[in-house]
Amino acid sequence: MDTATVYLNLKAPRTRGAQCASPPSLPQDACQCPRSHRLALKLSCAGLILLLLTLIGMSILVRVLIQKPSKEKHSVYIQENIRNTTESPAKSMCPKDWIPYRHKCIHFSQVPNTWKEGLDDCNQKGAILLLVQDQEELRFLQNRTKDSSSWIGLSYKLLDKTWKWINNSALSSDV
Repeated sequence: MDTATVYLNLKAPRTRGAQCASPPSLPQDACQCPRSHRLALKLSCAGLILLLLTLIGMSILVRVLIQKPSKEKHSVYIQENIRNTTESPAKSMCPKDWIPYRHKCIHFSQVPNTWKEGLDDCNQKGAILLLVQDQEELRFLQNRTKDSSSWIGLSYKLLDKTWKWINNSALSSDV
């Protein structure tokens, strides 16, 4: 009897599951990403959160800046001349740094304040906030306050839901 020697080389076929080493908690067919990809994903998430927080902060800042000018408007004061003379009465009677206009003396305050503070300041100066009489006076005011905002003697009454001048007269539609 002859003894035959047989050599056998067994190679197990590779399956898809064997190519990807997965942690036990992940599904069998999920592959683990390279470390650089995970870092990029974390940095992207952090960047998105930072961008969102910046957007919220900017929205709050814009809202504050929009409301701020309304609290820091300047006042336009007037003093009406009591004496009527034929020669530009306002010129002869206006205090220093006040502008004569028609029969009025007008002062553009440079102190930022609220409407109520402007009204009180006017009273202390013996003046009132400007009551716009007509379109010509409105144009004069607009030309003098092109680059700034100013308070005038007009306010909105919540109870009546109307605009009223400080002398309690209603706002005219032609002004």
